[in-house]
Amino acid sequence: MRHPAPLPASTSFPLRNAPPLPGRSPVLLSPAAMVQFNDLLHTLHPDAPHVDADALASVARWLLDLPPAQAEALLQARLGRLQELRTLSADRDWALDPALAQRIGRLLAYVEQARDLIPDEQPLVGRLDDALLVELAWPMVAEELEDYRDFCRFRDESGGHPGREQWLAARLEEGALWEQMHRVRNHHYVDYGPLEGGLRVY
Repeated sequence: MRHPAPLPASTSFPLRNAPPLPGRSPVLLSPAAMVQFNDLLHTLHPDAPHVDADALASVARWLLDLPPAQAEALLQARLGRLQELRTLSADRDWALDPALAQRIGRLLAYVEQARDLIPDEQPLVGRLDDALLVELAWPMVAEELEDYRDFCRFRDESGGHPGREQWLAARLEEGALWEQMHRVRNHHYVDYGPLEGGLRVY
């Protein structure tokens, strides 16, 4: 069974089921910029879907039709997760894979641009492409972030500055101990065989 891709928020943008776009598009999307956006997205996460300009414009209209507070919360649910990536990338105790570090750097660099696919100066929808990129590229970092959160707990419990290798060795040791305890609970050390002669009552 294929599990759904991890998300930075509790729900996803309605990109695949975007409602029909009534009237004029709320955003002007350059074909060249659209190509660049998709190229970056698939560099970050090769299995991400292709983003169609019409679908993106429909999501923009859908976002604008929501109450402003709700729309803002949807954007922040995604963009607010970027601080975790900044913290992870800057942590010297966490040996981040160079290739993943480069992809995270490219994601952060795109979001920090003021003029990208949808210029940030546009109220509300100016951050839609940033939030959508975070959502669609999130599977590339979800597992790493989960490991990093566990590493931070391990570091807080152990004190000092353990490295990634120490964290991994400790977790593997805990896993091996758990398996040993599981085997002990489910097996007898000595097999005495069946009782001979049955039970005697005196």
